[in-house]
Amino acid sequence: MKKILLTGAGSRGFIGRNIAPALREKYEVWTPSSKELNLCDYNAVEDFIGNNHIDTVIHGAAQSVIHTGPDDAMLHDLQMFYNLEKLSSRLDKVLFFGSGAEFDKRFPMDMIREEELGRSVSDWYYALSKYIMTREARNSENIYNLRLFGVFGKYEHWQSKFISNLCCKAVYDLPLTVRQNCMFDYLYVCDLPDIVSWFVDNKPVYHDYNVCTGQPVDLVSIAGIVNKVAGKELPVFVAKDGWNLSYTASNDRLVQEMGSLKLHSLEEAVAELYEYYYSHRDLIPYEELRETR
Repeated sequence: MKKILLTGAGSRGFIGRNIAPALREKYEVWTPSSKELNLCDYNAVEDFIGNNHIDTVIHGAAQSVIHTGPDDAMLHDLQMFYNLEKLSSRLDKVLFFGSGAEFDKRFPMDMIREEELGRSVSDWYYALSKYIMTREARNSENIYNLRLFGVFGKYEHWQSKFISNLCCKAVYDLPLTVRQNCMFDYLYVCDLPDIVSWFVDNKPVYHDYNVCTGQPVDLVSIAGIVNKVAGKELPVFVAKDGWNLSYTASNDRLVQEMGSLKLHSLEEAVAELYEYYYSHRDLIPYEELRETR
């Protein structure tokens, strides 16, 4: 059984917290908190990996800008990454979760492909740090970027995350709000563990992959799906006319290598998420929800 260090799986970690249970069905998974393992401390990381005979690191941790500000957040994110990069020769592989923002969100992304990386360099600290990591991964022996675009599911910040916010509003019969319509690619987080497992168990050809559905959908249509799964006809308000920049990507590279992707349909995924929020509705403060946009 492979031994995996999964970072970012604490109570505030969306991706790690969701994928950890599924990964534990196949691997021995270590999920230390930031208090238990400071990823910015090279010696601590080296000792943890050595003492626990870690085979693979799945790096999902990121510094919160709320607590540090953008400059320190970027510094900490790069420190964590480079500590793992320095130790990568002792590991089977290092996987990390990149972001579609690496392509620079100031410009539209219409089924963008991995080869287009570098068309423009973002001025956003988070996107720039992920861009730097990807450049390092491409020059590495065993570091791989699983580049995420829109990912949704339970445990995310429902106050600001689009699909979760819609589901919560539908639970309380509030109008569904869209800031501005655009084309988006949303991957259900419950579909991510199988993809991650493939990368753990196989030798990828490339060092970065767009991990997405490859099936764009517009935000207003998603609001319609929420109404459908909730069995309601709540009004949908769009705050700004016209179309915002698209945020979609091709997953051809991923599909060609994996052979196929088994994904929930968007309606199935939204239905599961709606039921989750409905069963946890007592934990959603109504007044706070009503003020979200």
